[in-house]
Amino acid sequence: MATATTANGKAKSNLSSEDLESQIAALKADVAALTGTLKGMGVQQGEALKASAMDSASALRKRGEETAAEVQKTAQEYYATAETRVRDNPAAAVGIAAGVGFLAGLILNRR
Repeated sequence: MATATTANGKAKSNLSSEDLESQIAALKADVAALTGTLKGMGVQQGEALKASAMDSASALRKRGEETAAEVQKTAQEYYATAETRVRDNPAAAVGIAAGVGFLAGLILNRR
């Protein structure tokens, strides 16, 4: 800012109103440019976060599909094992099923 100091130490402005207006206009332009820059940075950050979220979602989806396939495979193995045991010993399977049904009936009847 252009100021001059007088002999008694007081500041005296050498700027005209036109100079002040031009400086204010320059400041407004600088603020507008900074606002645009910040907006651009915000958009870039938003896009980067969106891409990161998409990558994470894709990785989680893939992991979930792998886990579901493992669970399905394990369930099929247990089913095959149970089926084999029932075929090998049908009397025991019927007895166990009857016992479980009887216990379930007792538990549900008490309510």
